[in-house]
Order: sequence, then C-alpha cells, then structure tokens
Amino acid sequence: MKNIIKIAVSIFVIGIIINPLAPLHSEEDQLFGGSKDKKSESSEEAEEQQLINESTPIKELPKVSLPISRNKIESVIPVKRLPDGWVFRDELLAPWATSLPAVLTIVPDTTVEVVYTDESRTTKDGIVLPIKRATVEFNYVTRLTIERITLGFVNIDYVYSTTNNSDSHYILESVVKKIKLKDTGFPQLTAEDVIKHKVLMEYGTPKEYDGVWHNYGDENSIFRVRKLDERNVKVEVDGLQIADKLNKAIEDVYSQQGIEYKKRLMMDGIDL
Repeated sequence: MKNIIKIAVSIFVIGIIINPLAPLHSEEDQLFGGSKDKKSESSEEAEEQQLINESTPIKELPKVSLPISRNKIESVIPVKRLPDGWVFRDELLAPWATSLPAVLTIVPDTTVEVVYTDESRTTKDGIVLPIKRATVEFNYVTRLTIERITLGFVNIDYVYSTTNNSDSHYILESVVKKIKLKDTGFPQLTAEDVIKHKVLMEYGTPKEYDGVWHNYGDENSIFRVRKLDERNVKVEVDGLQIADKLNKAIEDVYSQQGIEYKKRLMMDGIDL
C-alpha cells in the first residue's frame, strides 16, 4: 500500500514539473476577465465598431466668420486737412492772422485795390460799435478754371483803441473763392464733379449738409462749399481763432466789466 501511495505521489510531482502552469489557467481566466476565446470576441467587436465608424461620413461644421468691428475698418481715402488760411495748390501762402501788407506782397495781381468798410455790431448790452474790415479781390486763371478770390481782413486792435488804424493792424480772417469751369470739350467738367472729387472724396463726409452748403469744421477753420450752377462753385473759409479774438476784444472793452475797467484807467488822469 505504501508503495502505491509513493508511486502516485511521484506521478503527481512529475506532472507538476512537466506542466507547472496548468493549475493556474483557471485563476488566470478569473484575473483577466475570461478565457482567450472571450478576448478574441471582444477584439472582433472592436474591429467591427471601427469599420462602422470609418464607413460613417463625418459631417463638417460650417465655417463661421467672426464679425468685423467697424472701429477696425480704416478708410481707404485719407481725409484732407482743412485750409488754415489762404491755400493755393495745397500750399499755404498766408496763414490766418497774416497782416494785410504781408499778403499784398503775395497777391499775383499788383494792381489790386484794398477796399475798407465799417461793420456795425450791437452788443448784448445794446451798445453799437464799428468793426473795421478790409477786402482784396483778384482773378486767377488756370488751364481749367477762372477763379475770383476775395481775401478778408479785420482790425481787432481798433476795438481796443481807435488809434490802431494802419494797414498793419488788419489781419487775414477769411477766404472766398468763386470758381468757374472753362469749356473742357468732351468730357465737360461740371460743378457736381468738383463737389464729388474735390470735396467729398478729399474732405470726407461733411459735418452738416443743409441742402445747399457742405459744411466742414475743425479747431482752426470753417470750410463751406456749394454749387452755384452747372459750371460754378463757391468756397468759403473762415478762421475760427480770429473770430474768437474779435469776440474777446468786444467783451473786454464793451461789457460792463470792461467799461468799469476803462473808467478806472481814465481816472488816473484826474488829479484831485
């Protein structure tokens, strides 16, 4: 009996030595979720799912362009600066406040005459005072136009003292041009062409259009353009700083405070 048991034990030990992993198959199946057959089935299912995904067409989302902010849109046409005085062919010949004698040396027509006028102005306190002005007119002819130019001057110093009445006290305050288009044949230039190409295209959208005048303005000048008829255009330019100086002079001298100040100065000449 003992020999039989020894033989059986020997056979069992030999079997373990020959195939030591056989008892672990069941544990291995439990640890990794099943047998090799189950693994192959899961891999086949994954391959089938991949084939289905590849055969299904992919829908592309439509491309949506981002909205463009108007602040980032730059104008293709640069806006031209308003004239700061008497300008000819984009050259500033005489800026605002240039004296009358200095401007006369620039005027191409040496036979021009200076016309002096008095303008009456009534203050808010009812005081009527004269404003001394002067104008110079001359013609300038180009290949395409005949221009009638009027330069306007004002004597602000006269408001402070009536002794300031020489030509040197008159300073440039305005420029007026009447432009007549010559016969250009074909095509014929018109006033509408001047408004479109020389005004709107260069100076941009006007601050105001009242149905007649295209009105522009900045810190130095007021610029106005209008069509007179098919071949005539009128341009007016005024210096804002000159108008401000004139209003300040009137306020300094003819306001109640100005009158009292002038009376005190006059009292210095009285000795009691």
